[in-house]
Amino acid sequence: MVSVATGDGAHSLFIAGHGISVQSTFELASGIFVEPTVEMHDAADGSAHFSDYSAVITGHKLADFSLRIESEQSGKALAVKGRNALWNFHLLSLAAQSPICSIFSMTPGTRPIFAAANRNILVRRLAAVKLIGAERLAWARDNKEAFDTLIKVPAFSRAMRCFGNSHYLFDTDMRIMLLWSGIEGLLSVDSELVRRIALYAALMIEGNHEEKANWFAEVKKAYGVRSKTVHGGSVNEQMLQNGYQQASHILLRLLARCVEIGRVPTPAELDALALSSTLS
Repeated sequence: MVSVATGDGAHSLFIAGHGISVQSTFELASGIFVEPTVEMHDAADGSAHFSDYSAVITGHKLADFSLRIESEQSGKALAVKGRNALWNFHLLSLAAQSPICSIFSMTPGTRPIFAAANRNILVRRLAAVKLIGAERLAWARDNKEAFDTLIKVPAFSRAMRCFGNSHYLFDTDMRIMLLWSGIEGLLSVDSELVRRIALYAALMIEGNHEEKANWFAEVKKAYGVRSKTVHGGSVNEQMLQNGYQQASHILLRLLARCVEIGRVPTPAELDALALSSTLS
């Protein structure tokens, strides 16, 4: 169970994360800061459940950064703000264009309080930790309002959770299927129509004609791995790893584009855009 525990009188808490590193403190929003360090204390006495203790013991060596949450109000108000702040790990993954996960929360004090901040108590190390600079952190800050609105839109929220959850799966083929489920849901494609998926994806991104054509071809090629995976085609481990990376990249780019334009485009909107030019 995901939780953010606080104590009476506390006005700040930290949520440890894995997947990115930052060089200095950055204010993401009012009372929410991305920190390059992770506060650590003895977790044994401050964990209410064994699952909380396990999350700290197994996760503290993975922690690359933390979110510091501050609130003028203590107790429940701080806990609610901290729990809502967990969505910011998804926002930061869009900014970094790389997977990021929360691990555990810690409320400092005479007796620090710890809680598991991830439904997966045992978090495995990600393939890479990405250094994220001020420019991309500023992108997250500038687009946070749009992200907070979109995360309440079912199509966007489901696609975002498909991306976030895919990296916890042990089997690469299962990761690919979940990522493509997110892509298909975001683009409102309810059957395996590779051309429509590739076309919609190309229409959504920014770029000139050549860049869009290349993106169209890239999405079609990546979807081929998805089809082989779902239908039992012949794929080796390298193909699966490449397919996983490609699907992850495609979904991240599409989600980030939705945040930039502030909405999830409808199929009708994308169809109209596809018909806006005439051959000459």
